[in-house]
Amino acid sequence: MELERICRLLKQRGERVIAKKNSIETFHEQGEDYYRLERERLAGSERWHYFYVRSEEKEHLASYVDEREGARIFYLWTMRSHYREKYIWKIHEYLQETDYDISPDTATVERALAVLSKLHIPRHLYSLENEQKPDSINLETDWDSGRSFYIDLKGRRHRETLIRSKSIAVSIAFDRVLMLYLFYQEQDALFQSNEIQTLFNEQERLVFL
Repeated sequence: MELERICRLLKQRGERVIAKKNSIETFHEQGEDYYRLERERLAGSERWHYFYVRSEEKEHLASYVDEREGARIFYLWTMRSHYREKYIWKIHEYLQETDYDISPDTATVERALAVLSKLHIPRHLYSLENEQKPDSINLETDWDSGRSFYIDLKGRRHRETLIRSKSIAVSIAFDRVLMLYLFYQEQDALFQSNEIQTLFNEQERLVFL
């Protein structure tokens, strides 16, 4: 998935990008923060660097040995923001002031489970009742607090949050379940259309979460 391809795919999904000779950036107005994938030309080779740019100061996030690797991460990170803005926030907005409101100040496990069921999110992608399972978003709670994390196929925890109030922990876990579901939807669509020939690895999966 080279830069030209991800530019095309992102544009198809309604995302604007700024493509330059040796870099690609998420669309931004003057003074706004953005992400940049930038090529560094070396003697006989090249490296790709991923930056977060704030007030024209670059924060280095990661480096990649080839264009394909860096481009995949740039694509996934941009689509992560896309889905949060165009899907997850819309769900929260729709559910506000209803019996299914899962905002950080009102969310409950029962509400989250009910909404996930109504959205037909596969049950194997989450465990919100202190029962850990692999390749899923897990939620640990007691009577007034909790935290969420992703468990990989080998049983290791990733992206573990701080312990928060229970409603906040539930709301965060709910969003992460949706993101994991959307990740697999995105991956399947790309693979079936031959836009990618290899599935995303664990590092790339965690970008979404």
